[in-house]
This record gives sequence, C-alpha cells and structure tokens, in this order.
Amino acid sequence: MNTNHSLHITFLVPHLKVSGGVRVILIYASMLAGRGHHVTVCVRSRSPLRRFLGNLLRRVPRWFPELHGARIMRVATFTEQDLPDADVIIASPAGTALDIARLSPLKGKKVYFIQHDEGLYHVPRGVADESYALPLQKIVVSSWLEEILRETHGVYSTLLLNTVDRMQFHPVPEAEPNDGLLRVLLLYHTYAWKGTKEGIEIIEAIKKAHPNVRLMLFGSRKEKSDMPCDEYYYNVPQEELAKIYSRADIFLCPSWDEGFGLPALEAMACGTAVVTYDNGGSRDFAFHEKTALVAPRRDTHRLAEELTRLIEDQKLRERIAQGGYRFVMTMPTWEEQIIKLEKILSDQ
Repeated sequence: MNTNHSLHITFLVPHLKVSGGVRVILIYASMLAGRGHHVTVCVRSRSPLRRFLGNLLRRVPRWFPELHGARIMRVATFTEQDLPDADVIIASPAGTALDIARLSPLKGKKVYFIQHDEGLYHVPRGVADESYALPLQKIVVSSWLEEILRETHGVYSTLLLNTVDRMQFHPVPEAEPNDGLLRVLLLYHTYAWKGTKEGIEIIEAIKKAHPNVRLMLFGSRKEKSDMPCDEYYYNVPQEELAKIYSRADIFLCPSWDEGFGLPALEAMACGTAVVTYDNGGSRDFAFHEKTALVAPRRDTHRLAEELTRLIEDQKLRERIAQGGYRFVMTMPTWEEQIIKLEKILSDQ
C-alpha cells in the first residue's frame, strides 16, 4: 500500500449515538473519503429489518450528515462473513480490537485506534489489557494514553492528537449575554465518572455566595434534566454548539478520566475559560494558570477553589480564556491530522 492510490478502509464503531469518540471516527472517515479513499463505517445492528432498511436507504447519523462519500454499513456481527474486504480495518473500542484480531488478512491491515483506557469504566480490566497486547498497529489520541501503553503495558503506539474544527468552534460574540450574570457550563452525562453530579454540587454551593452565577447544562442523554440547573440545552445541533460555549463565561470539566476531552478543548476554541481536573487526556491542552485552571484528579475542594477564583477575578478569567484560545490556534488542524493518518494507514 502507498499514498499514490486510494485505499479501501473499514472503520468499526460501537454505535452511532452522539459521542466524542464516534465523532472523531466519523470525522476521519469523512475526510478520508473526501481524499478519494473508499471508506466504510460498520456498526452492529441486532435487528435484521433495521439493517436492511438502514443499508437500503443509506441512512447516516442525523447529527453528522456530511460523510463525503463514506458509507455506513449495518452488520449483524464483526466477523469474517459480515465485514467487507479492505486494505485497512480500524477498530476503536477494546471489544472490536479483539474482533479484528481474529480476522483473515483479506479484511485488511489491522489498526487499533485507542481513545480511552477502557479498563477504567467500559470493559473489565483484563479485556482492555488483552486488547493492548494484541499484535495490532496502535494509534492513540493523547499523550496520556501513549504513556499508559508504554509504561504499564510495554506497548509502543503512534500519537495522533485530537484537535478542533476552527470553522465550527470559534467565539460567537452575539451569543454572549449582556445581563450581568456569570454562566458556568457543564456537560450533562449519566456516567458517574463524567462527574456531572459533583460539578453541579460544586456550582450550587458557590451560587450561595455568588448569586449572579447561573448553571448551564447541555447534553444528549435525556430530553429534560433531572438535575438542578438554570438553563438546559438538549441535543444541540453540532453547528450550534459554538453558541452554547460562547454563551458561557466558564466551562467546568469534572470528569475523573478522559481519553482526550473534546468539550473542554471546544470551549477553549470558543474563547471560554476552562476549569478541569487533571484527568489524563487534558494534559495535552490544559496547562495550569496558562490555558486553564487545573485541579488534582477528583479533588472536589480544589476544583471548587479554582472555579471560585475564575468567578471572582474577571482579569484572571479573561487571561485564562485568551490563553486557551491562543493555544488552540497553535494546534494542528484536522486537515493536517488526516494527512498523518493517511500516511500511517498507507505504510506497510
């Protein structure tokens, strides 16, 4: 394989719901297709009828409609008989890495695209560790994951950092209210490790001493929030997210562990000051006192202190927001990253 001809590339995804990991895969699939490669994104579907109709009608995710020729293929299993032959096959979750390890060479060069240390929450520790030991080429999206594989498992990987679409995520001045209130934005999520409950508790406590603070939540898990907030935005279209980030003065990320942490980076790109735990993935862009305020992992007291500092000190808030925005402007673009990925996939 080489970069002088188009490749047949298969991606495996666990689902097509809104999530950072799936979005990254769809971005790469779309961009590879736009560069002339034949790209198929395979997703498991238990229902024969849904598989048939989805494939017949070529249905794509409503929240990510622009695939530039990449095909969504619903399959019953990630096994030899259901997956197309290809030059490259790319697994993402640990379970799919185990699936492709069993496939013949006809299904393509085997690549494991690692977006989190899944043994923390998604699969048993042993399953994740087994997937890391597989003889697959490994790509990771953060320095933290690269370090985990190298130091804990003795496995070397290729770092391909996530980044942000500057055309999609940018400051939207007209979305900024001029009402004297200070808004803190938080991702609403049902996973405990995302820290939504802790984050809300911190903000509700701070509001007692700072009555001008308002809590904004956004998410795609539930149509209505079952947690206290002042504003809730459900399933916001991707092209409208910049307005939500720009409406907020501060983005709070209380996630315990992140493979990367796209929402915090997107907030930075929109000129919003970020407060976060040192959650692993954020180490590639959240630098304490420079691009963000960073508290030790799961130290709720320190996270509350750092958030309070930003609430009380407008100059600090502006400096952190500007530092984060400037750093985002130095990061590679998706166009640059797709060229790197293309080379990784093309090399023998």
